[in-house]
Amino acid sequence: MEAVRDIGTQTRLAAAGAPPAIADLDIDDELKELEEVSRDLEAFTLSANTRLAYDKAWRSFKTFCESYSLESLPAHPEVVRWYVAWMSTQVDDWGVPRFAVSTIRQHLAGIADRHLREWFLDPTRHRGVSDLVRGLEKLRATRPGRKRPLVLDAVVRIIATMRHDVYPAGISAARDTVALWLGFAGALRRGEAAGLRLDSLELHPTDGIHVRVGPSKADQANVLVDVVVLPFGSAPRTCAPCAVHRWVVLLKVSGIQDARERRRQNMRWLFDYQLDDHVCGADGRVGLISELDLASSAPLLRATYRNRREARIHEAGISGDALHSMLLRRMAEAGMDSAKYGFHSLRAGHVTQARRNGATTDEIMRAGRWQKADTVDVYDREFNPAARNSVMRLGL
Repeated sequence: MEAVRDIGTQTRLAAAGAPPAIADLDIDDELKELEEVSRDLEAFTLSANTRLAYDKAWRSFKTFCESYSLESLPAHPEVVRWYVAWMSTQVDDWGVPRFAVSTIRQHLAGIADRHLREWFLDPTRHRGVSDLVRGLEKLRATRPGRKRPLVLDAVVRIIATMRHDVYPAGISAARDTVALWLGFAGALRRGEAAGLRLDSLELHPTDGIHVRVGPSKADQANVLVDVVVLPFGSAPRTCAPCAVHRWVVLLKVSGIQDARERRRQNMRWLFDYQLDDHVCGADGRVGLISELDLASSAPLLRATYRNRREARIHEAGISGDALHSMLLRRMAEAGMDSAKYGFHSLRAGHVTQARRNGATTDEIMRAGRWQKADTVDVYDREFNPAARNSVMRLGL
């Protein structure tokens, strides 16, 4: 084991030595302040979820090194190779690998991040490590498991199954309907939908509703155009703006302090405005809400609590994971098998439905804010193989 331990320490991987000592105390204090500022700025380089994933990966790697008496910081590339090999051999009770290749790459990114933040060279960039990962990728060579798309008919079916006109079930039904249209019509990821605020929405007289998504998975710096359109539907049941109007009215009612009055108002709004009537102004009448109702930074999609007699809308927003669970539950209630679906199925369904209706790749990229046409084509090849396919022109 001594020979093994030497591999981790025989080469110091520091990229730079410690900064020189400063004799002038005033200058030293200024540099300390600059260091604090730099640390604060560094906290914004990665999203919160990425930081959590990197920290989890580092703890796993550190535990591995401690169990074999290896040095984890700085780590020798050979130690990282052993860690990759160890992860590749871990299986669950059914013999399925515990670590997918994508997860292994994420662990390596966590190791690299920790080294670079501590001013060490990145041991994961060594060719011996990258070759090992590529070899494992070819050995497994499995097609990534993508969520199946939910097209328009399926979304309408799910919404129709909900109990919209009764209290208290209608409260969560109104919220979930908005979430479904945000995922399908807006092609939003679940984290993007969960992160929306009331002031993220803008009522538009001809387009319907403009939604500013803000920072997202593909645009963490929030520098790209992020406006999504929720258009007026040809019918109230397929009108996303109508769903938004109904939900925001219920949000207003949730602020009533008197429980009896709040319950009475909720029942009134749920009963008076059914899914067969436009309530967003698409038919020329005044919508249920105005811009003033959206002038708030409060979350749009909020957590709800209900029992048999009462429903409450919390001030806290719902999480992306909760939206995923909601969709699976609503699919089950509609008698649909949810095994291969998730909230991303709504985004995939947007692509599939739009392509079937003749949308071009550029149009779909603009709606879903995709940066590469290849990403859109993946959905075509997987779930709409007849689109733009010469086999349909063979005259068979």
